Amino acid sequence: MTERVHRKIHQTIGNLPVEQGGVLGSSDGGKTITHFCFDECAATTGITYAPDVGFLNNVVLPDWHKRGIQLMGVIHSHPRGSTRPSPPDAAYAARVLAAMGKDRLVLPIVQSSADGPYELHGYIAELHCDSARICDANIRIVPDKLPDFYARVDKVTPQDVMRRKTLVCVGCGGNGEFIETMARTGVGKIVVIDGDAYAPTNLATQHCYRDELGENKAIATAQRIRRIDPNIDVLPLPRFLDEALTDTDFEDIVGQELFERPQDVLLVGCTDDFYAQARTARLALKYATPYLAAQLYEAGRAAEVLFTYPGVTPACPRCILRPRYEAYLHNGYVNDVGSHQSPIFAAQRVNALKGFIALMLLLYHESGPFSALLDEVATRNVAQIRMNPDPSSPVQPLFYKHLGASPLTFFDETLWVPVEPDEDCPDCHGAITDTRELGGELTVEH
Repeated sequence: MTERVHRKIHQTIGNLPVEQGGVLGSSDGGKTITHFCFDECAATTGITYAPDVGFLNNVVLPDWHKRGIQLMGVIHSHPRGSTRPSPPDAAYAARVLAAMGKDRLVLPIVQSSADGPYELHGYIAELHCDSARICDANIRIVPDKLPDFYARVDKVTPQDVMRRKTLVCVGCGGNGEFIETMARTGVGKIVVIDGDAYAPTNLATQHCYRDELGENKAIATAQRIRRIDPNIDVLPLPRFLDEALTDTDFEDIVGQELFERPQDVLLVGCTDDFYAQARTARLALKYATPYLAAQLYEAGRAAEVLFTYPGVTPACPRCILRPRYEAYLHNGYVNDVGSHQSPIFAAQRVNALKGFIALMLLLYHESGPFSALLDEVATRNVAQIRMNPDPSSPVQPLFYKHLGASPLTFFDETLWVPVEPDEDCPDCHGAITDTRELGGELTVEH
């Protein structure tokens, strides 16, 4: 079994309540289990697992057949202590084998970390007459192979490092191009969260295509990622980051690396909703992950990109954006700025800068040229880009505050703004239990 497949099993079946399952496939003639599809719509109870036969037979297996992937077996989890396939499991395996005309079926059993230590037990079901005999089997995990198409950039984005990194993106409209480009760096896992669908007007402002209009943005982005690198563990979540999505839900979505290796998880917030942006920032603080956020200003005249890294950047997003938090939380401000009259190059310009900053965060203290870059800008963790082609038009206050005059901020120039931490900030100086709650009084110098 490949390392990638084992990781996906651990993050889904191995991390959820018992009696979850999926199917296993092979693209090398049955020598190695190279593919896994989680059966998320299966009918389950605390003691039974019934596969979603329609989904598997009509969606997964036809797609696998087209791609030369053969079905190898079925995997599911059992209650703690029950580590072998049950008699009903053996009977089900016999029916599958008879229907497919095969004589062997891989039938592993998982013990989920939801009720104890994660375990994976290997078994094979062999068809004898009309019944299946269950045989013990050893499962050997083989390391993922380095794809040849990363060879030219391995010294810049070392693949042994990038494959263990996770990118969690909230919002993938204008951010979609950034997500796709990050897939080309070899990042191992990408989670995409967005409940919106592509509209006709998005063709002129976002990275989408006509045949994707009406599709959910997260799902369409995930499909493009798979076209770039099918080895990336990509999880689209077609919903918004709102009150209905709890912190526990977020933990289940991202997986155990959120607790075991939070420095390997980059949380990215790129929405036009203040509360979703603020929630994303608080999630990064709560779980001590690196954080990156970006937003375009009206008509794409300017943009901001801010970032944080636990223990390195002294100012959190709420420290940096104090006036904005004051306006929304205490002065009743409502945003009416969208992508109207914003040229698509504005989003592309910001996405390119985000990509460099993302590598700076993901590769901090790792190997390669990005490993020490963060130390150079730790106290200047907000960057602003002027993109207004009219030199007489104002940009934004921070440009004038730090540079003094508009001639010094020419078109397309980036300014790395020094920021100070706020000693009264309720986010970085308070304990965050539920990130859906935005509390604390703010005092702002106008």
